[in-house]
Amino acid sequence: MELVQQARELGRWAAEEMGVPVAARAPESTLRRLCLGQGADIWAYVLQHVHSQRSVKKIRGNLLWYGYQDSPEVRRKLELEATVARLQAEIQELDQSLDLMERETEAQDMTTEQALQSMRDTQHRALLLRAQAGAVRRQQRGLQEPVQRLQNQLRRLQDMERNAKVDVTFGPLMSAAMALEPIVLRDVRAACILRAQFLQNLLIPPSRGGCVPSSRDDYFGTSYQQWLSTVETLLTNHPPGHVLAALEYLAAEREAEIQSRCSGDGLRKVALSRPQAQDQFDSCQALPSMVHLIQEGWQTVGALVTQRGALLKEHQVLTGCLQGLVEEMEKCVQHSSKRKALMLGLRRCGLRAELKALRAQSQELEDAAGHRQLLLRELQAKQQRILRWRRLVEETQEQIRLLIKGNSASKTRLGRGPTEVLSLVQRKVVPTSEAVAPQSQELLRGLEEATRQLPHILLGSLLRHSPEGSKPLPTILPSIYQLHPASPRGSSLIALSHMLGLPSGKAPELLLLQAASLHQDLLFLQDQQSLRRGDLLHIKTSLLPGLSTQVYR
Repeated sequence: MELVQQARELGRWAAEEMGVPVAARAPESTLRRLCLGQGADIWAYVLQHVHSQRSVKKIRGNLLWYGYQDSPEVRRKLELEATVARLQAEIQELDQSLDLMERETEAQDMTTEQALQSMRDTQHRALLLRAQAGAVRRQQRGLQEPVQRLQNQLRRLQDMERNAKVDVTFGPLMSAAMALEPIVLRDVRAACILRAQFLQNLLIPPSRGGCVPSSRDDYFGTSYQQWLSTVETLLTNHPPGHVLAALEYLAAEREAEIQSRCSGDGLRKVALSRPQAQDQFDSCQALPSMVHLIQEGWQTVGALVTQRGALLKEHQVLTGCLQGLVEEMEKCVQHSSKRKALMLGLRRCGLRAELKALRAQSQELEDAAGHRQLLLRELQAKQQRILRWRRLVEETQEQIRLLIKGNSASKTRLGRGPTEVLSLVQRKVVPTSEAVAPQSQELLRGLEEATRQLPHILLGSLLRHSPEGSKPLPTILPSIYQLHPASPRGSSLIALSHMLGLPSGKAPELLLLQAASLHQDLLFLQDQQSLRRGDLLHIKTSLLPGLSTQVYR
């Protein structure tokens, strides 16, 4: 029964493992004869250790993969790579969010600056309004001048608001025809020219034999004060939007002029038209002299004196009319009690009208102050939110710096990985290969004994599993020419190939390749077994001290 079972296993091995076709399979009687005597042990060994190339590759790949996965260094490397990929994705997302936050922060900073500027203006105006309200409460009879001042200021602000709603149009850039400029453009150009002259005089060093430094400092102070007064008048008389538009127009005009001068034709045209343009520019943009200013001032004073005379005449006429009305009233009212009652009634009506006007003005001032307070609170709340946002951005940046540092440390550890693996191989694999050498010698001796028992099969080349010195492995293998029936060993090899179901002319080559592959697999498995044994011994030795300390405790 054992012989029949072994013959069936041999036939199944040849059909399933080696893929022998049905036509080339040996009969069961031939397989039984092969399993007789010492052939039973040989074929049992072949059935156990000889596999097809596909199965060998699959087993080898599984062993390599499992060993690769079980390595703690590889697992750690995979974990670090996954962590690095995740951190890179997070860093990219954080960079995008930081860019977005920076843009939002810049926009909020600009909004905050504008809000702070408006808040300063609001505070300044609120202080003025409070001072005026205090003056109203303290002096009820002397309100004409403050009221007039407030009305003038309100009128000026309304004019500025009305002017701000009006669109200012400027002429084309670098136009040859002289066109009328808007007032705001002329004032802005004058302020820019004053500033440029002041900086030019400030940057040009004085000559050695020039004027006295004190007079030069006085000149700088005067020109600076003149520029400040010009800018103040400009900002007072014109809306900020018109001033900004005029500045943008001047910048565009200067840019166009620079571009035209940079070109070749522009350089020649500018060189030809420079004297005329300079004369026109000097005549148009020259500052008025002190005499001219004094003359304009006296003309204004004369106009005011003329108006004052007319107003005085009108005042005298109105006073005469009032005096006539009073005399008529005295004639009509003979009794003193009625006259006193009439005077008191008139005074009461006047005071009541004045009181109503003061109350209405006070209510308007309180409403304006309440509105400014509400705006101030909103601006303070926005400032607090911006500060909190800045703190959050700083914390996020600190976390990103920590992540970058951790990423660099992980990269450093990954860079040290190949060196550690090489040292581990030199420390563990090389001694293990030296320890496997005696076992391989024993296997070689067993293979020599097997070749002595099979004199018809040339397996002597398998006995040299490694080259001697620097010589290559022997290439003297059984050739297809030895399968010729005329050769001394051809008949036995042909019979063996027919029994195994191998293709004719390739039996020795296939057998030797499979034998060499199995030999390499055996060496690999032995190396893995020795490594596992060494790891187990290391684990046991590391666990024994801990167990002994626990037992003693």
